[in-house]
Amino acid sequence: MRLTRSARAITALAVASALLLTGCSTVVDDPAEAEGAASDAFPVTLEHIYGETTITEKPERVITIGWNAQDVSVALGVVPVAITDFTWGTVDKYLPWFVEEVDALDAELPEILTMSDAGEYDYEQILALEPDVILAPHSGVTEEEYKRLTEIAPTVAYDKVAWGADWQDVTRTVGAALGQSEKAEELLTETNAIIDAHAADHPEFEDATVAYGWAWVEGDPALGFYMQSDAREILLEQLGFQPSAKVAELSKDATEFYEYVSLEELDTVDADLYVAWSNSQEEYDAMLKNPLVADWAPIADGNVYMMTTQELGWASSQPSVLSIPFSLDIIVPELAAVLAD
Repeated sequence: MRLTRSARAITALAVASALLLTGCSTVVDDPAEAEGAASDAFPVTLEHIYGETTITEKPERVITIGWNAQDVSVALGVVPVAITDFTWGTVDKYLPWFVEEVDALDAELPEILTMSDAGEYDYEQILALEPDVILAPHSGVTEEEYKRLTEIAPTVAYDKVAWGADWQDVTRTVGAALGQSEKAEELLTETNAIIDAHAADHPEFEDATVAYGWAWVEGDPALGFYMQSDAREILLEQLGFQPSAKVAELSKDATEFYEYVSLEELDTVDADLYVAWSNSQEEYDAMLKNPLVADWAPIADGNVYMMTTQELGWASSQPSVLSIPFSLDIIVPELAAVLAD
């Protein structure tokens, strides 16, 4: 796969010799000093869906729950002691761009958080890891889970919508929690420059409306679409695409990061381009056998970009300062090719 690395990775290689390889999060002795930036003052208080969380001292042992936070943390030079399991299809536990960054820091990969068959966190595992902070700004932690986690360490939950997060907000939240707001802003500037360059190369995106969802499977009465609060849709809009009018309408009152449209009403989703992920090419091929799906205008006209590799599915589902440089060189030309056909 083709990778695009920013100046951030070069910086990480330059400071790798300063890392502490111990049983705790791998951190630069003084990341702010190493980067030539001033550290944030502590304590710092962060707001989220369940109230406020105060972090009294600069964290060293970090646990991330959900998506994106682990990428930001390692991009800031802090390898978490544990992260969420990303096992899915061809992806084994760790996302490739995360592994690359950890390797660049000459550090060990973190422990994987385990879940029970009932979907409950292993709180004993988390307690044993002795975290200084638990970061879950792009997650679906419930209020009950949040309360239990806060008994172990200060915990930062998501902002407003479970699993609905702006990747830039997540970057700033993690940066503030780790005392590296200035460095986080530098990462945002670098990453947004990459997005802006792609957008500038493809002005035709501005004339196209898009709906992003996931592949229909047998038995589903509807097709799912991500709302404007979701990181996937946000990234596409940053590239210049306009949301489908139906997506924009549904987003106004949405309390989830997605909404369904019944198969019989797909014609109300007037998108020039349909972007989606599926578990496999076979799943997508089966989807096309449903006449209600196959007759929907974007599919009937061939204006579909279906991601059938798990790496791209993850990259677009949790865009971050690491996954965006990884994926856009692949995704953007393919989106342009679909529109050009």
